Amino acid sequence: MRKRFTLLLLFLSLPAAALDLGGLRPDEAAVYVRNLQTGEVIAEHRADVPVNPASTMKLVTAFAALRALGADFRWQTAFKSAAPLRPDGLLDGDLYWVGSGDPVFDQNGLLEMQAQLRDKGVRRIGGHLVLDRSVWPHTGSADGFDDDAHRAFTTAPDPQMLAYKVAAVTPGYALANASAPPALNPPLPDVLVDSRAVFTPSPAPCPQPSRFLRGRYAEGVITVEGRAPAACAGREIYVNMLGAAEFAWRSFAAHWRQNGGSLADGLMQGKTPPAARTLASRVSKPLGEVLADMNKHSNNIIARTVFLTLGERFGGRDTQDPDAAVRVQFMLAGIDTAPLVLENGSGLSRRERVSARMMGEMLAAAYKSPFGRTFAATLPVAGGEGTLKNRFRHIGAPLRLKTGTLKDVRALAGYYTGGNGTPPLAVVVIINSPRAEKLLGELDRLTERLIFPPAPLSDDQTPK
Repeated sequence: MRKRFTLLLLFLSLPAAALDLGGLRPDEAAVYVRNLQTGEVIAEHRADVPVNPASTMKLVTAFAALRALGADFRWQTAFKSAAPLRPDGLLDGDLYWVGSGDPVFDQNGLLEMQAQLRDKGVRRIGGHLVLDRSVWPHTGSADGFDDDAHRAFTTAPDPQMLAYKVAAVTPGYALANASAPPALNPPLPDVLVDSRAVFTPSPAPCPQPSRFLRGRYAEGVITVEGRAPAACAGREIYVNMLGAAEFAWRSFAAHWRQNGGSLADGLMQGKTPPAARTLASRVSKPLGEVLADMNKHSNNIIARTVFLTLGERFGGRDTQDPDAAVRVQFMLAGIDTAPLVLENGSGLSRRERVSARMMGEMLAAAYKSPFGRTFAATLPVAGGEGTLKNRFRHIGAPLRLKTGTLKDVRALAGYYTGGNGTPPLAVVVIINSPRAEKLLGELDRLTERLIFPPAPLSDDQTPK
């Protein structure tokens, strides 16, 4: 018995070279595993080498945000005006949309704020809709993704971000028992839908219409193409379109006019006058819930927004430095940021770097922090949700990991919460290799071996 215990301790302190990397070459992986009860580092390999973490970088942003802003932080969007409101419902001047960058502000939120305007007696807007975009001096960079500029995951944050500037399109269809014309939400009157979608009488299910249908926007027309089973008829697909400011303006105008309002002039940009009064406002859901959306679904817009918000809150609007704001929080937590290279805090970057040790130390610090439960709850549950829905199903709830996927990068970072004699662990495994796409299985198998080490040799198997 003593011999088995000795061998187990030996495994838990294995040097890097003794790790079973499976089909991974030693120079392709960075590993760090820490016992969260004792603080002991039980496995490490190239743990101090700066590597590209892909979307596991979102954990760095989440940690800094929870430390700096708190789980209850909320963004506030407001409509303001210095113009008089006439008895006949005319707002005799400009209406200012003061953007906060709320990353989860959606069409329902816009409709709610327009209802507040009507409750205040506003029926007609005599001036411009003016977008106050002064919350950030810029929206940050994500260099090296020019070939993906049209894709939703590269969409930059924006002070007036609305529904990720995505329109919901219901393709028209004609089947034996029913038919319907195309529909668009928001109801943009100057945008046409050209539905070339074909719906077959196949009994196949439609788990996601986007598996069968695709839409693209160009020159005022959304074109929908593809073949889909009948079960997809009447289901929405989502099309990324326009710039953020133009999408916000068109959505505002379409909803306002559809509900009986009028808008005299067009769109402008400018700063809200000091004398302006608030006519409508809306606060976001709490940061803790927003970070769960971010991490479970690896949402780049949210991560980049949180990163910029840190800069705005702790540098002021004139001297914003989100990089410094993140580093300060790590310094206060006693974590060395020497390996850290930041671009936008989302992992959508060719430049961002972190070490496996720094990531693991951050996970350990978060675990023991007052916001530890909130932080852990933002991570996808293995086999259950988000980007981990179809992985590690046989482990399930005890395993919560953020995934990272980028060209030449595959990564996992998070927690095994313990059980069956295994202590709670902070786990970081990052692959940087041109072969990364083909190594996803190796990544998962290595992660599992780190969580559940091989059983110690029995007495009769022990070398004499």
